[in-house]
Amino acid sequence: MTTEDLSRLVIVPYERMEELLKKVERISEAILHPSSEKNPLGEYMPEKQAKEILSKQSTWFWNKRKSGELVGRKAGNQWYYKVSDIQKFIENGEKSGL
Repeated sequence: MTTEDLSRLVIVPYERMEELLKKVERISEAILHPSSEKNPLGEYMPEKQAKEILSKQSTWFWNKRKSGELVGRKAGNQWYYKVSDIQKFIENGEKSGL
């Protein structure tokens, strides 16, 4: 192992690592095996679920909608986003903590 390799190491508490792995597993399952039974909204997810996945707050979503980076649909008082759009944020490194 080189000095450069060592500089890239991150120490993560075991409990936090387990939590992150569970989130990754949940996200992977939802993406690889979308099911209308699990997600009655089909290709959309509520903001509450997207907030959990991305570890972001409502203000972040508002800013992304305002800037045009994220398209949302509103039904009643709840915002919904395409699962594929949320996946793009994950792939582009928008997910904090990973």
